Amino acid sequence: MGEHICDLQNGERKKTFLHIFQISGNTPRTKMYFDSMAQVSAERRRHATYWYIIHPFSSWRFFWDLIMTMIYLIAFLSIPFSVCFIIMSHDEILMDKFNIPIYTFCWLDIVFNCFTGYYDKNSMQVELNPSKIFVNYLKTFLILDIVSSLPWDHITLPWRTIPGRESNHLVALLNLLPCLKLSRYGYVSKQISELFIYFEIMHFYYEMFTTLMMGFYIMYWSSCLCYLIPVLVLHLSNSSHDDCPECWMTGLDSDSIAFRFQYALFIVVEKLSASGYGGYVPDTDGHIILSCILMFIGRVLECYIAVMLIQIKAGRKASKLKYQEIINQVGAYTCQKQLPTHMKIRLLAYYYYRFRNSYFREKNILSQLSEKLRQEIAFQSSHRLVENVEIFKELPKSVLRSIVKYLKFELYLPNDVIVKAGAAGDCMFFLSAGTVAVLTPTGKEICHLNDGAHFGEIALLVADQRRVASVIAIEVCEVYRLDRKNFRKCIAVHTELFAKIEKIASERIERAMIIEEQHKRYLSMKTVPANRDFFE
Repeated sequence: MGEHICDLQNGERKKTFLHIFQISGNTPRTKMYFDSMAQVSAERRRHATYWYIIHPFSSWRFFWDLIMTMIYLIAFLSIPFSVCFIIMSHDEILMDKFNIPIYTFCWLDIVFNCFTGYYDKNSMQVELNPSKIFVNYLKTFLILDIVSSLPWDHITLPWRTIPGRESNHLVALLNLLPCLKLSRYGYVSKQISELFIYFEIMHFYYEMFTTLMMGFYIMYWSSCLCYLIPVLVLHLSNSSHDDCPECWMTGLDSDSIAFRFQYALFIVVEKLSASGYGGYVPDTDGHIILSCILMFIGRVLECYIAVMLIQIKAGRKASKLKYQEIINQVGAYTCQKQLPTHMKIRLLAYYYYRFRNSYFREKNILSQLSEKLRQEIAFQSSHRLVENVEIFKELPKSVLRSIVKYLKFELYLPNDVIVKAGAAGDCMFFLSAGTVAVLTPTGKEICHLNDGAHFGEIALLVADQRRVASVIAIEVCEVYRLDRKNFRKCIAVHTELFAKIEKIASERIERAMIIEEQHKRYLSMKTVPANRDFFE
């Protein structure tokens, strides 16, 4: 018998290998275009027909896009610098060796792009057909990617010359082709956006990052262009740098590439900021035109960055600006109604404690959510208040959730009367934050209640019951109110629990009445001796 070779392990490896090419439920684009796991599963079944195609929403594609984003960010610096200051040097022929690894990654990206699906906005589905993928790539970036990923300085080396009478115009232009890689800037910006979404970073930081990144690259590319244009003019006019004494790079103190870039950067910064010529007054037509273009770009860039920063700042502070607008309206309202100063102060204090310097419309926010999510928010924000109530401890969780749904938020300022003794009661209160004083009808202070306390529950059980005590806010109090009609809706089917709750409430009524009677007797005993002294 021959030796048995187990294929199970190889099958598992193949399955794992293919799995990373399938759609993943965790990528930002999957969450954007697919609403449920059922749709994701259906997409995986559809992808099985083209198992050799990389799904654009797969983990592998997300990981590879992250790598290529880093490669492009480096390429946007290295390729323009190499083309302008090394390959197109005005006084010697140099070779670019730094960008060879970058070109290697770009060729790998070209191969992967030919086998990666794309999202078709017209059909609103991912296209996985290989021929359509290739045609779509051909219509977009295939030619640009190929042309800009070739080391033209090595290919054209036998025909390369420095600027002079033997300049080859075609060779000079061919060596500029790697700069077409800058056309991928939109791709990088899109990938950075998805990266910010994936890590759940606020959009504000994305806007700021991309604005500053664009300003940095424009300044950097302009520095490269500042050196390239005079060299191109020399090539096209078949002149050497010795024939152009007015060219800025011919009179430099140092021939090092770093010094040339530093000087070009200085010229660009001076012109972009319109603060000078950069140490060299332009004489040639090309330099004058470049100076005008840079000054124009500088003004546009300044305006763009200023507008973007203002927009970012305004968007981030929108709720606070809206709050200030409301406060201004309150001030105008108090003046128009000629309200006294103390009333104006109370109104402003109410808005401050209600919104905490940031205005929002709670109804509009909650109206966009599902009923289940609204109940969950209400339960998480106030379930501890309800669970602490003694008469609610026997209630099932389902009833507690329905009770929480009917809670209404109220805000009371210091000295506001929340409950008045003798008034008809039809609701109870839950004290979320603050301190209140409980008083008898005659003004005797019974106790203080703090965060998490509740009062007025007797009104939920006994119809037409008068309040047996007054409750006054000592400080700013955040209170939730539960009406009797809503409470009865929630507990209507639990008759035994209702009877038990009613018994507890009756005991609390009797206790409050005993305290009130004792206080009345105490007051009458103080009044009788005083009357005797008066008649005597």
